Amino acid sequence: MREDRSHWFGEALDDDDNHDRDEAASGDRAPLTVCGASRERVREAVRSALTPRQRQTVELHFFEGLSQSEIARRLGITQQVVHKSIYGVERRGKRIGGALAKLRRALAQGV
Repeated sequence: MREDRSHWFGEALDDDDNHDRDEAASGDRAPLTVCGASRERVREAVRSALTPRQRQTVELHFFEGLSQSEIARRLGITQQVVHKSIYGVERRGKRIGGALAKLRRALAQGV
C-alpha cells in the first residue's frame, strides 16, 4: 500500500527548496492547507490550473505517493521530466514553470 503524501503538498507549495519528497514521512506533519486553502480547494486548483502532464505527475507524486522514478517508469518518461513538471527549472537564478508555481498563483488568486 502506498503512502499518502498529500500532507506534504502544502509544504511543497510554501517552500521552493523542498524538492526531496521521496523520503519517509514523519507522523507529525500538518494536514494539507496552503495559504488557508482547504484540501478541496487545492485539489480543484490541481484540476483547473495545470496541464494534463503536470496534473498527472502531481497527483501521482503527492496524492498517490509514487516517487519521481516510479512516475517516470509508469509514464515512460525520464525522472528529470517528472521533476521539471512538478518543480520547474532554474534559469538565470530564477525558477521558471512547474506545477507548484502554477498552483501557488491559482490559490493566491482565489483568496
